[in-house]
Amino acid sequence: MATPEDLEKFVTQVTRPQGFESFWHSALAELSEIPLEPRVSPMPLRSNGEVHVAQATYRSLGGLEIAAWYCVPAQGRGPFPAIIYFPGYKGEPALRREWGRKGVVTLTVAVRGKLRSNAQFNPGYPGLLTHGIESPDTYSYKGVISDCVRGVDFLLSRPEVDPDRIFACGSSQGGGLTLITTALRREIRGAVAGYPFLCCFPEAMRMLRSYPYDELNCYARAYPNRAAQMLHTLRYYDAVNFVGWVRQPMAVGIALEDEICPPGTSYAAYRGLAGPKELWLFPNAGHGNAHEYPAKEAAWLDHQIDTSRAKAVA
Repeated sequence: MATPEDLEKFVTQVTRPQGFESFWHSALAELSEIPLEPRVSPMPLRSNGEVHVAQATYRSLGGLEIAAWYCVPAQGRGPFPAIIYFPGYKGEPALRREWGRKGVVTLTVAVRGKLRSNAQFNPGYPGLLTHGIESPDTYSYKGVISDCVRGVDFLLSRPEVDPDRIFACGSSQGGGLTLITTALRREIRGAVAGYPFLCCFPEAMRMLRSYPYDELNCYARAYPNRAAQMLHTLRYYDAVNFVGWVRQPMAVGIALEDEICPPGTSYAAYRGLAGPKELWLFPNAGHGNAHEYPAKEAAWLDHQIDTSRAKAVA
């Protein structure tokens, strides 16, 4: 089990590559030129007296259509605060209807490769982590991150959503995507990242022999002449290189026996956050199974939403 002292001692070799900022500035500019084409298809069988459920779709990088579950409170008058949820690596996004009774909209994004978003892009699991890794411009996560960014655009397009009260959340891959998307979109007012993946790729590859990070080791063994370029590409997508842009309130949860995302790598991302931040350490817990985490996540988001509501009234 890692200790708090181990986390403090952890040092990563990850640094921003030359042109990192201009790369992402250009990527966002390219994305903004693509028509969003937001659509909402009501799903009465999934709805109830507290929440209206719909399938949402919108366009992202390459013109791909991205799907999401969209839940809107059935009671009360908007505009409502909203939470955007980002998915893990293998699991499928879940409906988050529980927030409807609290007067909160939720959007759960199915990034490219997930069911309902895989008609044009489906590299599989394993597969996603190394698809197009030969270049930063072709890497799969350029699209995945774009899908998350466009989810924010979708919320901003909706009249029932308060654009000043958008929050973000995710665990594992979703935690890494939360860190990155919050860095790229100031419209996100606060976020929670649990057990974050996509942090400190070189160290994670050395420390673990478990998937998903071991996909990268397998790739390096299969194509040793491409290993250096793989590591170069990953520098453009390492959450540690984004967190210095995050000035919004942020909470990060780390399991000290995490066998998927080494605790030190997640802590390196937390350490780099530039805004107000909270650290939740869970001893005797592995990846995604800290019993206290869901309640802490919900309470933190509740507090942020209540605070934003008070500011709006004032």
